[in-house]
Amino acid sequence: MKVSLIIPAYNEESTIEKVISTAKKVRHVDDIIVVDDGSNDSTREIAGRLDVRVISHKKNLGKGSAISTGIQHAKGEILVFIDADLTNISPGKITALIHPILNGEADFTKATFTRTRGRVTELTVKPLLRVILPNMKFSQPLSGQFAAKKEFLDKIKINRKWGVDIQLLLEAFKNKLRIKEVEIGKLIHKKQPIEKLVIMSEQVIQTILEEAGIIRKFHKMVAFDLDKTLLQGSSIEYIAKKWRFEKELITLRNKYSKKKINDYEITISLAKHFKGKKLEDVHSICKKIKLTKFSKKIIERLKKRQYRVVIISTAYSPIVDYFAKLFEVHDYACPNLILKDGIFTGEVEFGRKFNTGCCDHAICKREKLKELSKKAGLKLEECIAVGDGQSDKCMFEAAGLSISKGRRLDTDLWVKNLTEILVMID
Repeated sequence: MKVSLIIPAYNEESTIEKVISTAKKVRHVDDIIVVDDGSNDSTREIAGRLDVRVISHKKNLGKGSAISTGIQHAKGEILVFIDADLTNISPGKITALIHPILNGEADFTKATFTRTRGRVTELTVKPLLRVILPNMKFSQPLSGQFAAKKEFLDKIKINRKWGVDIQLLLEAFKNKLRIKEVEIGKLIHKKQPIEKLVIMSEQVIQTILEEAGIIRKFHKMVAFDLDKTLLQGSSIEYIAKKWRFEKELITLRNKYSKKKINDYEITISLAKHFKGKKLEDVHSICKKIKLTKFSKKIIERLKKRQYRVVIISTAYSPIVDYFAKLFEVHDYACPNLILKDGIFTGEVEFGRKFNTGCCDHAICKREKLKELSKKAGLKLEECIAVGDGQSDKCMFEAAGLSISKGRRLDTDLWVKNLTEILVMID
């Protein structure tokens, strides 16, 4: 098998030449790649003079991003990773990482070594692993010196920051790879300032908790539909029954099914039934609407795992507001019923134009997901959409992961009940 050696580097002009020169002496290495992670010193120029492949990021993206770039460009079946700040690296130490995989003894090798420092490992990583993953016992779990087969690394969504080293070891452990710690003697890294070690510790802790399933991992926000998702039925059907406009609701829905009217026209027509009502009039009815089983606990569990939870619904604002407070979600979006002097006017605000061609609902859930994710500083691919019907289609298409509840729709996943979400996401 061919071997690619990858050196992630950021501002390592004082050591990069020695590390590359040492790597070139290892006879097993067929390909050397230096990933310059947006250095603002001479790292890139020095590496470029040494007859190796140099791939540069325009700005500093983090060690994980540099490793990911190296994996994408590597040609070998075995990939070896070496830190760029090592002052006493040797060909023998690199070779020791490669041999067990070449010889069929291991799928993943990790360097174990002696060092004068290692404060993040000793004070953060080892104690945390002993508490939450007691069966995982490694003498040096946090090391940038490791090797693995490319076919395994290609499958992993790499952590962008400092947590990448522990992430890959944990992924190898979870995938039941044959992991071998290789003793390579003493390694000397440049001394890191305490401020940087604090950041590293935070990112490593977060990664361990993510990999252990204690907090969220790739996705950061969950957007729920309300009716028939968090609620057992339709809120407007329940209110129509209480206020006796059920026949009108059925008539409007029949017209819609025959394409005689648009969905937002139903929203406009039914809003008049709220005219003269107060917020407490609506909330008194909402109290009697049954929640989907375990929905409140599921949202509590998601928030404990650090997900941001929002509701995006075509139900009217006083209804959504009531349940948003009940579930204690972070935010919500819906058509807004106009309230004047504490009394609803029977008019509704949409806040959208109906020329996008995507849907004819009172709000476009795609646009609302964009708004709420942008407000939270998140990307759409970091969002999960959970709903039950065609009114959620735009939201499903926009989110990084889409989940339909109760029936199969054109989504990434579908669940029979909400509790399944907790084990299916991330």
